[in-house]
Amino acid sequence: MEELPPTSEAPTAGLAVIHGALGLLLLGVGFFFPAHWGLQHPAVVKQSAMAAPENLVDFGKNLAAPTDNKGKSNPHAARMVWLAASRLDLLQTDELKQKIKPENPQAIRRFLDPDYRETVRLALGDPSKEVRDILNTRKLKELQNHEPAILLTSWLHHNHMLGPMAKELVAMSRSQNLPGLKQFYLSMGILADLMDEYQLMQITDLMPDVETLTRFSHIAMVQTMLPPFHSIGNNGDPLPTDNDGQKKFKPIIESDELKTDLPDLHEYFADIDTDGNKKINLKEWVNYGHLPLKTTVFPVTYSATLWAGTPTRAKQAVDYLMKHGRAGDRDLHQAMKHGKGALLHLAASGERISPHGNSDTTLSAMASFSLKYPRLAGTIRLLLMILGGALLLRLFTLLKPITLSTERQVIMHRWQRRASACALLILLVIVGEPILLQSAVSSEYEVAVKLPIATNNLNTENNPMLAQAASNNSDLLANGIMIALFAIIQVWVYLKCISTMDEISSGPTSPEQKLRLLENEDNLFDLGLYIGIAGTALGLGLIMLGVFTKPYAAYVSNIMGIACVALVKIKHLRNTRQELLEEANQANSR
Repeated sequence: MEELPPTSEAPTAGLAVIHGALGLLLLGVGFFFPAHWGLQHPAVVKQSAMAAPENLVDFGKNLAAPTDNKGKSNPHAARMVWLAASRLDLLQTDELKQKIKPENPQAIRRFLDPDYRETVRLALGDPSKEVRDILNTRKLKELQNHEPAILLTSWLHHNHMLGPMAKELVAMSRSQNLPGLKQFYLSMGILADLMDEYQLMQITDLMPDVETLTRFSHIAMVQTMLPPFHSIGNNGDPLPTDNDGQKKFKPIIESDELKTDLPDLHEYFADIDTDGNKKINLKEWVNYGHLPLKTTVFPVTYSATLWAGTPTRAKQAVDYLMKHGRAGDRDLHQAMKHGKGALLHLAASGERISPHGNSDTTLSAMASFSLKYPRLAGTIRLLLMILGGALLLRLFTLLKPITLSTERQVIMHRWQRRASACALLILLVIVGEPILLQSAVSSEYEVAVKLPIATNNLNTENNPMLAQAASNNSDLLANGIMIALFAIIQVWVYLKCISTMDEISSGPTSPEQKLRLLENEDNLFDLGLYIGIAGTALGLGLIMLGVFTKPYAAYVSNIMGIACVALVKIKHLRNTRQELLEEANQANSR
């Protein structure tokens, strides 16, 4: 836009087309550039697989029968990898199936047998002092119920399969740290109820500390937990009673109900129905313990942790899942399909995979650059979008030049353009950065889990077992972006109102005509209030959609609208009208 009375020729249409085409090109390149703040672009994740191109099936084969004479074979652990590869629909899973061992009973079932425990004690012979320190914790009254898990842990340490966390556990045993020991053996019992001892030893050998094992077991428990009994069939409905107030029948799950609500679990109906009466009662449901591993994502979690290869990387994988919950499951699964390098990169980054973009359509050179220089790539992307937006604004300026008569109007118009550019930039950032539009919720794995208890007094209220809480940092960021956007818009409205007042007051018409023109612009002078109300409605709507959890932006938008209108009407419009009234009185008195 021209800011002073133009004397040169109007810009040519060709120049406008060049600006527009170049602006659209830069915006397009910037929008599709594989770099997102706080998220991993799918193309970058795929490119990262090149650093360690091993696939999950090959890892399972090498685990079952190493070819380099360096690793120890563990076909039992390879069975878990096969389950993971099958769930991820990877190729050549049948070849891996031929190398695995048949399914073993869970470790905890073996160690619950007194005869088997005695056999293990005899096999330990004269153990080391550290193993004896662990065994001695059985004598503590508070840990007597954990004897199977304590003996299992002693056996693991005797075979040097507790990894780096062994020293920490021995120190806890010697100091009789009861809270820590209770938590550890509860976690060990949970994992031993899901795996045999050979699968368990492979994962414990990678645990860097007790906390990581505890977090891993918590993830395993959530992933394999049976749904609430009352959520299947009509068990959530109030039970009919007779005249004496007694329940007419006990809640049960029939075969058709299980097939309808949990089709993956239907083939295990006979295993759950231990009394063989074709009906599952609450006690049988609770005694079954957990979902069959084949129907869960736990084998993938196990394989991801094991595939990480080192205690540090295993901790990164566990921490990633604890941070992102079920959404993190999906992202890790996507990375594992590309290969080990993608898994390690994603877990080390701690970031979700962006929902925007495609790993198959982005140039590999751009993805490689973003992988090597992630911050620089993000900055380049932002600059491309800024330049593209600026060129598009220039396009509209060239297509519609205006003439301004005073220096004050020129200044005000410049500030309007700057406010428009800032608003456009914020909108481009919001559209181009998907992290700003994601719902801010905490991980399902970071909340406490209420374990089911076998009782006939069912609580049929649908209370969620896994609560979700907002992530404060992400919520504040999204609110801040929205507040900044509406603040810039209010600045533009304010400048537009002032510019209109100056244009009318400096015009060649009479004072009475200028007053009528100002009155005709009342809707413009109230625009800030309308935008503030719109911001409030938008903010509350985003809360309903889960983008926000706190209404900061909604309230602030309304306050800014009120402040803008008050400033325009009380400070500027009132003074302008007062000046015009005085001019009209002076003109009439002559």
